[in-house]
Amino acid sequence: MGLIANLGWRAFGAVVKTAAGALCKYPGLDSEFHIQERLYGPWPVGPYLWLHGASLGECRMLVQFCRALKEDFSECPPLLVTSQKVEVVSFLRDSCEGLADVAIAPADVPSAMNEFVRCVQPLGLVLAENELWPGYLATMSRLSTRRSVALISGRYRRSLPFLDFSGMALACMQTPFDLGRFARASSGNVPSIVGGDWKLLNWAREGGKIGGSGNPDVDAVFLSFHQEESQALVNMAKKIVGEGKSAVLMPRRLSELETFRRVLREQGLPVVDYPAVQKGGVSLVGRFGLSHEILSRSRCAVVGGSFACRLGIHDFWEPLQMGVPTYVGPYAKGHEDAVALLCRERAVVRLGSASDFLNCVSPSVDRARIFLAGEKKKVLDSYLQVLNFIKGLK
Repeated sequence: MGLIANLGWRAFGAVVKTAAGALCKYPGLDSEFHIQERLYGPWPVGPYLWLHGASLGECRMLVQFCRALKEDFSECPPLLVTSQKVEVVSFLRDSCEGLADVAIAPADVPSAMNEFVRCVQPLGLVLAENELWPGYLATMSRLSTRRSVALISGRYRRSLPFLDFSGMALACMQTPFDLGRFARASSGNVPSIVGGDWKLLNWAREGGKIGGSGNPDVDAVFLSFHQEESQALVNMAKKIVGEGKSAVLMPRRLSELETFRRVLREQGLPVVDYPAVQKGGVSLVGRFGLSHEILSRSRCAVVGGSFACRLGIHDFWEPLQMGVPTYVGPYAKGHEDAVALLCRERAVVRLGSASDFLNCVSPSVDRARIFLAGEKKKVLDSYLQVLNFIKGLK
């Protein structure tokens, strides 16, 4: 990191620490956001290989990666997985038991990073998707004379102009578009490849088979819809119900289930509770963990998070892996490039509006299979490169 950038990061860190210290005086805020823990720890005593992600989806991917490392690398060092999100840390503690240690991520300020490094003694750092924090990169660059940072399943739009890429050994980007933007930002100084979306890692390592239902009884499943998408959902559900077909709705948040029930009933749509499925009605799913079961019964899937511009699109790979024809809405926040590639190949069909549903060309399962075969190869090739990078850290 250059002198000016280093001074800037330290000055910014001082401001953040001062503000955080003031907020810590309010017990409710500290209890909710764990401000002191982010600044002062405690963090476990290493050395560890440090893995960091932000969202639930990213951290689920990191859990897959940890399992793969334990299976494929007999001398794998102890693993520490961090996230800034308190609710994700809770998920990780349940999911990583016996696999990796878990902690809240340090605040990206010099004092917190110094304490974190003193405790954790990171051998290397694996970042998920777009978690390119300036202090994380600068600290890892300072700790070692060799490059000790890898980015996996990378997505890249833009970053702060003073990021220090010198400690990065490898960047595995999701799409060619991400690769091009990252290469320009890093001046081509980081070895980079197109490595696909690592949400597919388990599937790829297990053979990459694509499922399918021999006798589907659900005509359409609406996957992970948000309350903000209620109007689009109603318009599509009316088409399904009007043709005497069955629909299943899986809300993104279970707390919104009763709101969806009320909205659907106000529109005159019959509603039942899953596992009941009714022709000419909408079945509501009241618990998580049933997506695989429901997709195995479905003729098509519509992916939520894509019918409101401020939302993030749900995992569109899941129905594709199940061999289910898949539709998305007008938006694909967070995964615009991958969705654009899928739509270009007609492996997924984009609905310009809810009124297009059932009136447009159908997604091609055969083209989805071809696309997924290419993604499988990218993911496995990039995983092997990251595995070799980690073996070289010891």
